[in-house]
Amino acid sequence: MKLWFKYDIAFSVAEEDKPIAQQIAAALKEKRVRYYYYEERIAESWGEYLINLTKAAFGKRTRYVLMITSKMFIQKYWSSIERQMAFTRSIPGKPHILQLRLDNTEVEGLSQHQVYLDWNNNPEEISDILVQKIRKQQQATTHQLGKYSIGTLTVLMAVMLAYVVLTQKRDKGGTHGPAQEMQRVLDAGPFFSTSDSKNKVEVFYRNSSNSFYISNTEVTVAQYRKFCDAQKKELPPQAPLFSENSPVVNISWDEAVAYCKWLEGRLPTDAEWEYAAGGGLSSTYSGGNNAGKVAVYDRQKPKAVASKAANAFGIYDMTGNVAEWCNDWYDSSFTLKSVRGGAYNSKINPVNELAITYRSKEQPGARSPYIGFRVVWDKK
Repeated sequence: MKLWFKYDIAFSVAEEDKPIAQQIAAALKEKRVRYYYYEERIAESWGEYLINLTKAAFGKRTRYVLMITSKMFIQKYWSSIERQMAFTRSIPGKPHILQLRLDNTEVEGLSQHQVYLDWNNNPEEISDILVQKIRKQQQATTHQLGKYSIGTLTVLMAVMLAYVVLTQKRDKGGTHGPAQEMQRVLDAGPFFSTSDSKNKVEVFYRNSSNSFYISNTEVTVAQYRKFCDAQKKELPPQAPLFSENSPVVNISWDEAVAYCKWLEGRLPTDAEWEYAAGGGLSSTYSGGNNAGKVAVYDRQKPKAVASKAANAFGIYDMTGNVAEWCNDWYDSSFTLKSVRGGAYNSKINPVNELAITYRSKEQPGARSPYIGFRVVWDKK
């Protein structure tokens, strides 16, 4: 059976707290639990980029991230990177971060209302609880797969039957050339809105009822100025060198939401943003793996929208230029909003802030010269 996860547990711990992680790791090893602990993987890690190892260990290939938190933990640079990677793959309703506290230090991004454990020099007890959680999740996954097994078998039989029919027709001369494509999983096409002549791109999900439209550029200064004029409000200050076609900045999350509603739209969810940014490809950036071709970054100011290459869906600047507000909360305590895409001042080393999977955060009331937004419309 194919393993869904490479690791069941990944350790995130400060250098000073390693002895505790080592005790728990030893107990897990006896129970044959697959875990990632950097200190034990020197040979595997030698010569590799640490950021790539971190993405692999704390991303989607790990079932649970065990954060051993303390005063030292929040002071360490690489601990913050590991937290960022773990929070990036967070799925609402499916918590995967387990907090083991060594003291009462609060950790940004971890809700005080979330259940945690305290360290009492009890590695065996901690490892037993981890094993129980892993087994429960495995059982739930097996049950879920069982629910769909009959349906999957039915679909496979239908596909096989269709293939046989098409083959017979072709052999009899009834069909010529390649068989017609059954259904496209991803597609995109231009759609011109009647509101403000704004160009939209339609993004199709596998289930067409989940399709949506997304603006192919970030909202510009000129577009937001029209909104301000209509609402009789002042345009927030923009940099002196910004043009009317520059992406608008210094817009709070609430103001971005208000603009979207004015156009009968909304902000994208994290999932929608990432899906549209990917453009149906497995690339690092929106539009490819060459940041210079698709992104405005490592600069003092943004450029006009659509000054770099679009992605496969025809969408511009989802990587770089300005970062973009999303609708989702970043943390479980509902205090920070998710921001995606990186900005004109972003770097790609040591952390790749332009990567599609990178996720940053900001207070919803904040105004930032690096954050703008784009609009999503539900398909009606």
